Order: sequence, then structure tokens, then C-alpha cells
Amino acid sequence: MFADPGPQMQTGLPVQVQPTAPEPGLPQFTYPSGNPDSAGGSGGPGMTAGGSGSSGGGTLPPNQTLEQVAAQSYIQAAAEAAGISADALAATCLAESNCQNVGPSSGSSASGEFQMIDSTYLAMIKQFAQDNPGIAVDTSLAGEMDPANEAYAAAQYLADGVQSLQTAGIADPTNVDMRGYYQFGAGLGAQIALAPASQNLESIVNLTPAQMAANGITSTTTVGQWRQTYANQIGSTAYQAAI
Repeated sequence: MFADPGPQMQTGLPVQVQPTAPEPGLPQFTYPSGNPDSAGGSGGPGMTAGGSGSSGGGTLPPNQTLEQVAAQSYIQAAAEAAGISADALAATCLAESNCQNVGPSSGSSASGEFQMIDSTYLAMIKQFAQDNPGIAVDTSLAGEMDPANEAYAAAQYLADGVQSLQTAGIADPTNVDMRGYYQFGAGLGAQIALAPASQNLESIVNLTPAQMAANGITSTTTVGQWRQTYANQIGSTAYQAAI
């Protein structure tokens, strides 16, 4: 969520809480005022953390459109293998790093285009390799900085998220539903997806003020405002099904 995580949770893995700072490549959001009527466990790979001083370079030019990213062969291959839409994987890449292959920041192991922390990446890439024996996959930590390889792990995390939300009663999870799962973690994904638009987001995620600020959330941000901000970033794709 593999983004620069604040609190980190992956199914079967311990929670990790880390100090936060703005995530490389992630735009600073301005939340709309008011409470939108509708829209489309603790931190996941998408939570922002660490400090300054990221390293690495992008394999794609910056500021690609979602359609351009979704058309990339490595995005298409990973999404197809995991059974999710290419748009869902492309949207995650854009939200996490603007699809730039950045190295870890101070205080966090999150890295790559999908900003996965090491423990989550290793768990997901091994699961993907087991489920897809016909695909050559690097299951070592070195593979995290290969965008194509990390895309497999991120796609697996999203596929697990779809199953998790379906189990919680959300028959067709949308991309904005999956953003909550990816950004805030498996333990909170369903709670955010099922929350009314008017609910205060902080009451669900329980972040520190520093973590809230680093992830573009204020103490008054509602779930609906958070959803709308993501929709403003990736367009109508936010409310399309993730599979």
C-alpha cells in the first residue's frame, strides 16, 4: 500500500506504525468543503511515511494519464494474471508515485512504483508466484525495484482486497473502494468502503495528526470528501468495478 506507510497492516503480518512525511510523487490534495452525499485495519501499502531523500527514477515519463499507464504491457500482464482491471492497477501506480520508480525514504521501506513496504511486497510476490507458476517472477527483495515484478505483487494485493471486500458484502468493489484497502490496509478497507459519505475519516483510520497531514487528511475530512478527492485525481474510473 504499499506506499510510504503510516500504520501498516497486511493480512497475517504485524502492524507497523511509522512516522510520516509526504509521499514522493503523490499530489497534495485539497479536499472540497461540505459533505458529498455519495461517491463512487490499519495502514496499508498506500499510507505515506518516511522522510525526505527518496532515490531512484521512473520507468515512465511523469504525469502519464491513467489510460496511458493502463495500456503499458507490464500493467496489462499483472492485472490479467491477478484477475483485476488494468485501470485499478494503473490508478494505484499513479496514486502511489505518479508511476515513478522511487527508492525508500528515511524511516520507511516503501519503494518502487507501487510504494510497497518490504514485508508486504515479499508476502504478495510469493503468493503471486505460487498462484501463477507459469510466470517468471523474482520473489527476492531485489525484485521490488523492478516495476514489472512489483506490479505482480501490487496486483495480488488488490486481488486479495477484492476478495476481502466481497466477503464483507460488497459485491462489486470499485476502484475507490480498493484505494481505501490499499492506502489504509486490509483491516480498514471494508470499513471505509461501507462508511456513509458523511462519516469523519479520522474516526475510522485513527491516525496521528502527523500521519493525517502526510496523507492529505485533516481532522474534519469526511469519507465522501476523501472519495471525491481520489475521483478528482483519476476521473470516473474511481467508481468503476475493480475486476
